[in-house]
Amino acid sequence: MNRFLKPLPWVSAALLTVSGSAAIVIDPLSWGLPVGATFRLVVLTTGTTAATSSSIGTYDTFVNTQGLSGITYNGSSLTWQALGQTAGSDPTTDATRFSSQANSVATYNLNGAQVSNTSSNPFWVTGGFSSHLAPIDWTINGSGNLEQVSGSTRVWTGFDFRGDAVTASNYDDDGNQIGTVTATLGSSATYQDYDFDSFTPIPNQTLYPYYGRAGASANGWAAIGEDSPLSTQYRMYAISGPITVTAVPEVEVVFAAAALALGGFTYRLRRSRADRVA
Repeated sequence: MNRFLKPLPWVSAALLTVSGSAAIVIDPLSWGLPVGATFRLVVLTTGTTAATSSSIGTYDTFVNTQGLSGITYNGSSLTWQALGQTAGSDPTTDATRFSSQANSVATYNLNGAQVSNTSSNPFWVTGGFSSHLAPIDWTINGSGNLEQVSGSTRVWTGFDFRGDAVTASNYDDDGNQIGTVTATLGSSATYQDYDFDSFTPIPNQTLYPYYGRAGASANGWAAIGEDSPLSTQYRMYAISGPITVTAVPEVEVVFAAAALALGGFTYRLRRSRADRVA
């Protein structure tokens, strides 16, 4: 490349990438988002973790070791949190969580596929069934590149599509319900079930947190089962802080301006030499 035609330092990184750079640069303008729109990104981790911690901060630390700092917009890295439910943090009501505001703006995959909107297909629903517009199945692989994972990939969540933790009824020996137990990330529960066909109690049952399936766009994205021990290694979802779409100069215009500036510099240099010779 001509050394005079280097990208200008003020050209937005949303449009230009540097050869050899591991950064994944997002361009929401090419996705059809207008200038001034606010959105969030959702991503699947490439690595796996157990669900043994009851601290949501542990999962935040985990997702931020998954190469997410390599995702940039306008030259800046984004802020990420895990999507998960612990005993002390509800993803839909905890004001410190990005997930609690997920219904207020649209969410997108890293490839630009829209996952949810603010009306007909919100991120969380309070009744019925959730239907995301696309599965959350894009990740950053070990080489730092975008990759779509298998639809059967399991993901620790700790919540269902409404953001609720899994519960089970606890019965006494006579089949009377004596309460419920709950399981979230970092906590399982032992309870007694009851077989009402044989009138037999079923003691020492274990309830584990929910896990989802990355390839599901309906309620299964959040919960397809609750039968995996906490030590099981699954991936997790992560959600970004809010991102506002900004206007950026067109690449062609920038390079045209650079070429004109270079031409003017060459002309002035030649004129100066001609004047000295004269």
